Amino acid sequence: MAAATFRIWRGDASGGAFKDYSTEVRKRMVVLDVVHRIQATQAQRPGGAVELQGGKCGSCSAEINASRD
Repeated sequence: MAAATFRIWRGDASGGAFKDYSTEVRKRMVVLDVVHRIQATQAQRPGGAVELQGGKCGSCSAEINASRD
């Protein structure tokens, strides 16, 4: 497995901030897998975790910066 850092927005309509979470990732993991792993191990409720994969195509979205610096 490789390590990766994910920046997740934590907040609500009144404000918030990005928080970085580092976790192990493996081939064929999707972003939702990572969000669930972070939710289970590091954060009680990362933003959007409940709404993801709502059962309708296009019902969820994520802005992902996949650059490798």
